[in-house]
Amino acid sequence: MRQLVIDILLKLAKMDVDAKELTAQLEAQSLLVAALLVQAKQDNSLTITETVQDAIITASQSSSEFMQSDVDLLLTHINRLLAVASYVEVKGRIAEERE
Repeated sequence: MRQLVIDILLKLAKMDVDAKELTAQLEAQSLLVAALLVQAKQDNSLTITETVQDAIITASQSSSEFMQSDVDLLLTHINRLLAVASYVEVKGRIAEERE
């Protein structure tokens, strides 16, 4: 019985480490996408937001394989990434103005 508890605790610890790894990867990717969007906007690519959202909606409408809940979830995450980009851009402008 003791060995079973030890095995369960080890598995839970590994799952926790794996979850933290995935979270770190997601956050790193979010920041990278935000930086790329800010840079693209500075390069006069102002329609990236609309293009990405239109592509997702068009793809979801072109096939019945996509569940609306999955599309909504994807759009939610895309919008979160775009919000991060906006936040980074605003904070960057504030920092530049202070200098």
